[in-house]
Amino acid sequence: MKISTIICSLVMTGAASLLAAQSVKTLKIATVAPSRSVWDIEERKLAQDWAKGTGGKVQLQFMGTNAMGGESGVIQKLNSVRPGQRAPIDGAIFTNLGIANLAPETHILTLAVPFMFRNQEEVDLVFNTFGPRLQKAVAAKGYVVVGWFNVGWAYFYTKKPVHTPADLKNQKLSVAGVGMPELTDAFKAAGFHTEDVPADKLLQNMKSPGGVEGFYTIPMYAYAGQYYKSLPYILDAPICPVIAALVISEKTWSEIPAEYKGPMIDAAKKAEKNFVEAQSSSDREYIDRCVKDGCTLISLTDAERKVMEETLRSDAAAMIKTGLIDQTFYNDIDSLLRKYRGE
Repeated sequence: MKISTIICSLVMTGAASLLAAQSVKTLKIATVAPSRSVWDIEERKLAQDWAKGTGGKVQLQFMGTNAMGGESGVIQKLNSVRPGQRAPIDGAIFTNLGIANLAPETHILTLAVPFMFRNQEEVDLVFNTFGPRLQKAVAAKGYVVVGWFNVGWAYFYTKKPVHTPADLKNQKLSVAGVGMPELTDAFKAAGFHTEDVPADKLLQNMKSPGGVEGFYTIPMYAYAGQYYKSLPYILDAPICPVIAALVISEKTWSEIPAEYKGPMIDAAKKAEKNFVEAQSSSDREYIDRCVKDGCTLISLTDAERKVMEETLRSDAAAMIKTGLIDQTFYNDIDSLLRKYRGE
C-alpha cells in the first residue's frame, strides 16, 4: 500500500473519530445535592437513563454549587462572561429558592406557604394544573424546565417544643439562610421572629447564646449538617414540599437533536416519580436517625394540627402583602385544593 494511501486512511479515520467525539453532547449541570445522598443517587440514575436513551450521545456532568457561591452564583454561571462565548455551565438543578431568583415571575415560593399541602397527591395536582404557567415564566428568561422534583418535605427543628403557632413564633427562626432575605421579611410580616444567618454560619449561630432557636429544612440536611444536635425538637408535621427543577438553557436545549428530546423528557418523568419514592423513605430515615441520636419528635393532636394549619394559612395574607407571594396564584392554588378536598 502506498504511503499516501496509508496517510489518507489515517486522516479519514482520525476525522471520523473526531466527528464521533464531537457528536457527544456533555451537559454541565450545577446541583445543590449533597454527595452520596439519596438526591445525588437519583440524579445519577437520570444521567444513566439519558445516556441510554440517546445512545450515549447526551451525557450529564454534575457539578457542586458550593464553589460557585450557591444558587445565586449558579445563575451568574448560566450566562457567558463575554459576548459570543459559551456560558460556563449549561443548566442547573435549582431548589424553589433558586427558581425564585432565576425567574421571580414564577412566584414559586407561593408553594412554600406553611401547611398549604397535606400530601404528595396535592402537590402533583398543583403541578399538573399550574406547571405550564411556571414553565412559561422560566422560558421567558431563556431556560427550559425539563423536570420538577419533590426532594423532600421541610420540618421545623426547634430548641423548645412546639404545639401551637405561638410556640413557633416565640422562638428565633432562620428561614432564608441560603440567600433569600425576602423570605425572612415575609415571615416577619406574619408575626415570626426571624433572623438572616448565612448558611456557613448557621450551625455556629445555633450554638451561641441568643442564637437561632429553630429553622425548617428537609431531614437529610438537618442530619447531614448536624443542626439537629442544637435543635433537638422536631415538629412531626411536614411544613411544605421542597421543590427542585432541572433547568437547561434554551441555547443548549436547541442544540440537542429532536430525536433525543423525547427519551430525555420521558426519563425526567420517570425520575420525578423516583424522587417522590426516594424522598419519602429518606425523610423518615433521617428523622429516625435524629431521634435515635437524642431528638424528641413532637406529634400534634388533631385539634392542635387544625389550629396550626388554620393560623399559618391565615398568616399567608400578611406574607402576600410583602410581594413575595402572588395573591392571584395563591388564590388559584387554594381554590383548587379546597375543591379537591371537598371543602
